[in-house]
Amino acid sequence: IDSYLAVYPGQVEELLFGKPSVPYFDSPAVVQPRARKYVLVDGVVRQYGAVLEDEEKKALIDSRVEKPNLVRTSLGQGRVYRTTVFAKLLCLALNKFATLDPLGMGIEMEAGKPGWCDALNGLPGLFGSSLCETYELERLLTFLLEAMAEKEDRRVDLPIEQAEFMWQVARELEVWRDSDEANRDYQYWDAVATARETYRQRVRLGFDGQTAALSFEELAPMLTVFRAKVRAGIERALAINNRFPPTYFAYTVAEYKLIANIDGTPQYDEQGRPYVQAKSFEPMVLPPFLEGPVHALKAQPDVASARSLYSQVKASGLFDRKLNMYKLNTSLADQSHEIGRARAFTPGWLENESIWLQMEYKYLLNALKAGLYEEFFEDFKQVLIPFQDPGVYGRSPLENSSFIVSSAHPDESLHRAGFVARLSGSAAEFLSMWSVMMAGHKPFFMQDGQLCLALRPVLPGWLFDEDGKVTFKFLGHCDVTYHNPQRLDTFSAGLRPQKIILYT
Repeated sequence: IDSYLAVYPGQVEELLFGKPSVPYFDSPAVVQPRARKYVLVDGVVRQYGAVLEDEEKKALIDSRVEKPNLVRTSLGQGRVYRTTVFAKLLCLALNKFATLDPLGMGIEMEAGKPGWCDALNGLPGLFGSSLCETYELERLLTFLLEAMAEKEDRRVDLPIEQAEFMWQVARELEVWRDSDEANRDYQYWDAVATARETYRQRVRLGFDGQTAALSFEELAPMLTVFRAKVRAGIERALAINNRFPPTYFAYTVAEYKLIANIDGTPQYDEQGRPYVQAKSFEPMVLPPFLEGPVHALKAQPDVASARSLYSQVKASGLFDRKLNMYKLNTSLADQSHEIGRARAFTPGWLENESIWLQMEYKYLLNALKAGLYEEFFEDFKQVLIPFQDPGVYGRSPLENSSFIVSSAHPDESLHRAGFVARLSGSAAEFLSMWSVMMAGHKPFFMQDGQLCLALRPVLPGWLFDEDGKVTFKFLGHCDVTYHNPQRLDTFSAGLRPQKIILYT
């Protein structure tokens, strides 16, 4: 959406509030309620078997002739339900908000998957959660609030199930805010998790078909309170981690009770593990991962705050001082193998303490977007593959790798060598860097109702050739040449274009 609006800023109204054309995907897989995934294993509580294939739902989907995997009304028997982009983003924000962990910090990994870092595939079983998604939820809530600004007379139509889910969450949040009980966090989490499970059961086969209209005048205060709760969770996470943005949490169930049948006998899953109800949780912060600061950079209010965070990262174990590169994570040596396969790799290799190229490029991209231009270009020559020595890198510098062996690896001869050459996600991150460097953050903008273009490159003087020129292709068609005879940094204070020549 950000990329689209950077090119089409005049289309925000049509994009968000235009024709209701966006469907929902319908999957035969469903997330189990807590009563069917919290189990006792060797005296400790774990979250296993979170997702299963619903046979009734699968049969319903398989019976459809056209577009079988789109959600329908009449509990799966009616028309395909379509909505606006704004309404779907609102649904996403609501579901994410209702999945905050027991202390309101990370978004729970309650469906058996750990998020981007799939090498932490055991973390969901440890009631894992991620602060990365919380940072993104804050951004999404801010985006929705800005979209609603000065539109108090508008409304959004939601399926009745979503509307009632939102009202219930808002009520529980009000109770939490007014409570001073010691266990108010658990009570709020339990109530909202129950509301989430009730909502999922209601829409398991599809929407009823009824809708409810929420006015922006009613909705904006709700989302403002949601955002305040999210920000409080982020602040709590920073406070328990010495102000350094954590990435992942695991939770220990400190108190629980067995779930029993009417006759008092315990209920068991298919593997003979008793089901339990969690009564209290204790958090554990995992060692630093680069993914946390990547998302935290997006949330910084100004360049000074971003620079402070950047300095923290550079002073941390995430920065490989021998290679001048950024590692995927710090040491996992004191972590249980239960967190996932990342723990099994030799440090510096594959998904444990290596230079994971896509995440490192993500970090550079967000440093660039945060306005840390000098820091970005200082790292640029150290980190980007075209600047690597092919003899050490072990392949052509035109070819990306999944990872580079960091100095944490015991075999020094492998340090800085790239492995698993492929078209990795780092290519997309680089294209985003290239776009900002060449055209600026938002080349198009609206002014007095008119679409305007202002190219604002972010280029260091050393990237211009001997004649002080750089040429690139804009929007895939237009050749643009920047003339910079003195080869100045284009982001220098006060530097502005002196002349623009347009060839039609």
